[in-house]
Amino acid sequence: MEYTSENIEKMLALTKEGKREFLDNLYDFLNENRLTALDYQRIKILSTAPICPRCDCEYVTKAGKSDGRQVYKCKKCGYRFRETAKSLVYYSHKYYLLVDYIKCMLEGKSLRACAREVGISLPTSFKWRHKILSAIQGLEGGINFSGITEADELLLQYSEKGRKFKSLEEKEQAMNTVHPNVAVLVMTDREGNLLLKHTGENRVQNTQIKAELKRRVSEKNLICFKPNEEFQQAVKESPSKKVLVKSPTEKILVRRKTKGLAVYSVNVVEKKITNFLIWMMRFRGVATKYLQNYLMWFVVMNKYLKDEVESDIGRLLNLSSHDRWAWERYFRLIKLKY
Repeated sequence: MEYTSENIEKMLALTKEGKREFLDNLYDFLNENRLTALDYQRIKILSTAPICPRCDCEYVTKAGKSDGRQVYKCKKCGYRFRETAKSLVYYSHKYYLLVDYIKCMLEGKSLRACAREVGISLPTSFKWRHKILSAIQGLEGGINFSGITEADELLLQYSEKGRKFKSLEEKEQAMNTVHPNVAVLVMTDREGNLLLKHTGENRVQNTQIKAELKRRVSEKNLICFKPNEEFQQAVKESPSKKVLVKSPTEKILVRRKTKGLAVYSVNVVEKKITNFLIWMMRFRGVATKYLQNYLMWFVVMNKYLKDEVESDIGRLLNLSSHDRWAWERYFRLIKLKY
């Protein structure tokens, strides 16, 4: 397949239904044309103007090709980079196996099972999982809510799963350290929009709740929440309508002129939390520093995927190819110290 501007424009000009059909059949399309995740990443990159990964400058020029990939040079800082620099496939020598790896991920297989089936090492399997999950983090900024919106918090235990200790003393010190709970803000509406965000330690703070409400809801929303002091303070300053639900099982009936009775509760957000906890059991615990990756994975599964493996492969590949700085986000994550 040639990466001409005409082909890319045709893809971008597809209708909403056309794009859905294209993504549903993307896995078969890649196999039939012997295309890899790198090829699709190039299509996504070429659909927008190139940007220098060092200084974010848009004033770049073409500077030849290397291994069949376009090379650019930044006019501002002189940095030379390939078209897929800092993207999902950056530093992936076996990128041609990445689509098969995504398939194993969607089938719910463990890191070892994915590595064994695809033909990569266990450390590479771990890196690829978190590269893909880091790539979809950029979708968080586009999450907004409409209509009745429910908010709650989830408290999880702190974890350092997988940590390697330099000495026995360091291990003993870590084992004897008592860590506070990890706080997660959970918001959802009746349209299927969902947000799970790791906010820090102990409890979700009202300043954090206010910041998310300001970004994601409007005065047309109606917010349902429990009698939590932090939530009450945050929601009080919001221009949206508010409904205080005194207990999880309570349902508040409000009469409307045209639609009869409507039920306002926190049942939907409670169900999302329960589903998330059940889903997380398959991983047997995750390290806290990687928690946001798994939170976003659950959000993407609920919002963007169809629970059909073959059609979801193309959808997840497309979502993870959107972020041209995916590798940068992944690199910052693995460098975090406990």
